[in-house]
Amino acid sequence: MAPVPLYHRIYTVLKDQILDGAYGEAGKIPGETELATQFEASRATIRSALARLERDGMVQRRQGAGTFAVQPKVSQPIRGVISGLVETLLAVGFRTDVQVLEFERERANIQIANLLSIGEGDAVGRIVRVRSNESQPFMYSVTHVPERLLKHLPRRSLQKQPMLQLLGDAGFAPAAINQRIFACAAAANVAPHLGLDIGAPVLGVIRLVRDAKGAPIAHIRALYRPDRYEVELNTSVGSQ
Repeated sequence: MAPVPLYHRIYTVLKDQILDGAYGEAGKIPGETELATQFEASRATIRSALARLERDGMVQRRQGAGTFAVQPKVSQPIRGVISGLVETLLAVGFRTDVQVLEFERERANIQIANLLSIGEGDAVGRIVRVRSNESQPFMYSVTHVPERLLKHLPRRSLQKQPMLQLLGDAGFAPAAINQRIFACAAAANVAPHLGLDIGAPVLGVIRLVRDAKGAPIAHIRALYRPDRYEVELNTSVGSQ
């Protein structure tokens, strides 16, 4: 995993401080020299962090006066609820916009073949999508499905309806989802689609979807911007 660049770590700290109102009503942010001392970084690194904040509309530079915090309009993050996961994924799919970047057939490697209970080298569908909320990208996903199901997932339909809905309409309703959550860094092929720098932290979710007979119908590897997506876990505690 690539290390997160120092300027991005500084950017993240300053961003959190701005959102928390740490700079008061005036919003004056310390100068580059003071910040360089505080973070034990070069002034060039501080300038890179401030430039990123300015690009994101979180600071305003006033010539001769300094740099000032700007309280941005913050959209509510998309929330994924673990209990009732199928319903949650369908709801997110209908409430957000999706762009299909890749839609192709390929040969399954040994890992995908094992996950989908097919033979190594068998044909599978590979679908790469970016999902956005209020024109802000928050998810990059790579999905593999058995080739027999690909005909039920027309590219045009995937841009209008959730994949799980299309599978359900075709008679392959998802009945169970195994989900694993992890943290990683945004790779070079992912970061631009999420509006992030290479190496920025992202939240990863791997889902294996099964139908009512227990057969795998989709393997999804999704990467989320952690500032635009959050996971909520609901559990019930029975009487002892």
